[in-house]
Amino acid sequence: MKKISSFIPVHLINKNDLIKDLTCYIYDVFPKNVLDNIEVSSVKEDVLIIACKNSSIATLMRFEKQQYIDLLRDNSFCEINDIRVTISD
Repeated sequence: MKKISSFIPVHLINKNDLIKDLTCYIYDVFPKNVLDNIEVSSVKEDVLIIACKNSSIATLMRFEKQQYIDLLRDNSFCEINDIRVTISD
């Protein structure tokens, strides 16, 4: 009997690893007051999608988006040119 993991496409495994790497990197470079209220949802091409726990953090992230993009430019595993912010339920 095959393992379930053998049916998962490689690109999904790579994307999951990329999200984990980005999450670790974000915890190293983002301001501490933001970290408890955000979560990396997904990465699509060069766009990072972040879910915020409340609307005030989401607004802050939207207004200061370029600052956060600049913080992400130094990572060695992917290029992020835009951030989309959502509010998690």
